[in-house]
Amino acid sequence: MASEERGRGRLLHNMPGLLQASLNPWLVRVRNNPERLAFVLHRVTGVIILAYLVAHIFVTSATVDEALWESVMGALSGPLSRVGEWIVAGAVIFHGLNGIRLILVEFLGLGVGRPERPKPPYVPPSLRSGQRKGLYLVFALSLAGWALAGVIMFAG
Repeated sequence: MASEERGRGRLLHNMPGLLQASLNPWLVRVRNNPERLAFVLHRVTGVIILAYLVAHIFVTSATVDEALWESVMGALSGPLSRVGEWIVAGAVIFHGLNGIRLILVEFLGLGVGRPERPKPPYVPPSLRSGQRKGLYLVFALSLAGWALAGVIMFAG
């Protein structure tokens, strides 16, 4: 019984619980795994883009009344709105580039690597090959594009 509990404790130490693994996968912690960061950022940027789309629909529906339109546009011309638009621009840039990477990896199989027998500690071959380089390229291009968007938006 004691050895079974020790074994179970070691086994469960690295395994996420049901809540972490299925209901909230953002809480699963994986060390040295930029793919998990990309997964979380892809979800967060998708929510940001969806929120912007809904807000955009409500704002453009204010075109019925001229006075309402002028008041909404006056409220949205402040510096806080510009920062919000910059955040949306960064979300669109990352979400688009990461989406292209996911299409290349999942539909065309680029950068996945050759299948091999798992050996402890398990590191999938896809995380050692071109997929990780592509992910770092997406991170770098996203940051550069977001910086460029900031220069364009705030310098003018």
